Parts: sequence; C-alpha cells; structure tokens
Amino acid sequence: MGYPPVFEEMRGWLESLVKQESPSGDAEGISRVMQFVADALSDVAVSRMQPTEAGPILEVSRGEGGALILGHADTVWPTGTLAEMPWRDEGDWVYGPGCLDMKGGLVLAMAAIRSLEPDVPFHFLVTPDEEVGSEQSRATIEARARKAPLVLVLESGMPGGAIKIGRAGVGDFHLSISGIESHAGLEPDKGASAIRELAHHALWLEGLEQKVLGTTLNVGVVSGGTRSNVVAGRAEAHIDVRVTTRSEMDRIQATLNAPPRFDARCRVSYHGGFNRPPMEPTAQSAEWIALASRVWEELTGSPLVGVRVGGASDGNFTAPITATLDGLGPVGQGAHARNEGVEWRWMAPRAQVIRELLAQAGR
Repeated sequence: MGYPPVFEEMRGWLESLVKQESPSGDAEGISRVMQFVADALSDVAVSRMQPTEAGPILEVSRGEGGALILGHADTVWPTGTLAEMPWRDEGDWVYGPGCLDMKGGLVLAMAAIRSLEPDVPFHFLVTPDEEVGSEQSRATIEARARKAPLVLVLESGMPGGAIKIGRAGVGDFHLSISGIESHAGLEPDKGASAIRELAHHALWLEGLEQKVLGTTLNVGVVSGGTRSNVVAGRAEAHIDVRVTTRSEMDRIQATLNAPPRFDARCRVSYHGGFNRPPMEPTAQSAEWIALASRVWEELTGSPLVGVRVGGASDGNFTAPITATLDGLGPVGQGAHARNEGVEWRWMAPRAQVIRELLAQAGR
C-alpha cells in the first residue's frame, strides 16, 4: 500500500514543533504550537481557539459527526531544555523534548487529516494542560466525546506499535492527622503521636492494595512534627492511587472516606479523590480495534497488540462515554526522559491507520 505524499511533510512539521518549547503553564509557547497546527490545516478545516488559564484549547473541525481526535500541546520539559537536549535527526530515529509525548502525535493527526477525502467529517481537539491533569480541558473533552462515535487518543504507542486498550484510573489523596503534643521526656504518655498514627496508616494503606487487579497505593510524601523532643501533634502524607476498574475505584474511595484510627486520641481525615477514572475496554472499542488491526497488519506484516498500562491520559475521560482507542501516537522511547525519541519507520503506517479510522467513523 502506498502512502499519501503529504506524509513526507511529517518530519519537517515535527522538527518545527519540537523547536517550539511549550511546557505546561507557558501559555505563549503553547499558543504558538496551537497556531502552527491550525495554520497547517487552515485550507481543509475550520479552527477556533478557546482561551483558558492554562493556554488556549484548539478545536479544528469539518462537518458534523465523525471521530474526535485528542492531542495536547504541553510537554513536561521546562523552557531552555532545547539548549542541552536539542532536536536531532538521525534518520531512523529523531530526538528532542516532547517529540514522543506528544508532538509526534499532533503531526500524525495533521498528516491523517490532510490525506482525508474532503467530505469526511472530524473534530480535532488539542489541549494545553494534559500533563498537569487537564483541569481546564476536561469539560470540553467530555462534551465533544458525547457527540462522537469514536475517540482517537494520540499518546505514544508501545514497542512494536502496540496500542493501549486499558489505563489506570488515578487518585490523589492527602492524609491529615492531628495528635496531641507533649514533652517526649517528661510526659510522653500524655501525648498522642500523629507521626506514629501516620506510620500505622502507611501500612494499612499497603494492605488495601490488590495488585492482581492492578490496584496500588503509594505514600509518596510525608511530613510532621516540630522537634525531636516533642511528641508530634501533626502529620500529613500525599498518596497516589492507581486502579484499573470502576469497582476498585469505588472500593478505595469508600474506604478512605471512613478511615480507622489506631490511636483514638488522634483525628484522621483523607481529602482528595480520583481525578481520572480507569479506562476499560468495551465492546464498542473492540470493533474499532479490529479495524485498526487489519490495516496495521496489512501495512507492517505484524499484529496490532493491545496492552494495559498504569499511566493515564485524556482517554480516561472519554472511555466511559464512547469508544476510545489510545496509544495511537508515535512509537519510540523515553517519554518524559532524556532519551526521548521517535522511531521513524512506524510513522507512515501509524498515520495511515488513523486516516482509515477517521474515514470509517466519518461514514
């Protein structure tokens, strides 16, 4: 199968986007990335920018209905990273901050859209804050997903081109404990140590894990007390929770809403919750995965594998609403790492799969 000539432009587009730094929170850098994408598609679709505190949300659309394509313009790399981690084109691989996550995904969407027949409808949504939780974008993402038969998420693929059919839901909780201060030498028994209570809770939280189901809890940051000779009157911890099913999400949330007290004199509370629900495979998504697999195998001679991963994406928001395929972006290595790179041989077949999915959804 031959590829549309426009696919040859992807390398130049990616170089331009990588050289435009756009860390989360840099509204100007993010705006320039959005404008580059809008300009590249200006003769085939209509664009509009919706301002937010994080930067604009770009929406590029044509016609009514069709698939929703999800991308984001922000990266984890601070301004100035290019000076020590520059764009490098080594032929089979290209490197640079944000090339895999996810400016390569934006480039794939641009190529697929420009290769579509002119009557195929679609909606391309590029957000400014995915790397920091999509707080400004979530409502728009969910609203657009409700109108789409299919959502294509252009986060990076897995080795060999595998896509992501399941993602963990993410919870962010804050544990706050109030104890009773006393002199650790003169009156230790009159105190109720918040730090000791926190230690009990750290072990109790570990007991809530169900790793066979993909449920993990990590106490990542702890603090408390004032001096070594004072029984600690306060302590706190920040906890990351990952779940792969809605039932596990509900179990953890309900349990943390009614926590135990190991010392009855302490006050214990958990605040926070799940900012992304789990992304679970559905019968709807399975039909689209089958189509993507047929196209991928015809192009590459290899099966398209679907895997479950612990990380989250905006696909977590859309999967409960409509059929969602994630990990359709570039294949490479080192997302969020110094060796971030894209393996170029997968770019054309990836763009072709996206094109075929868009065409089918548009019918």
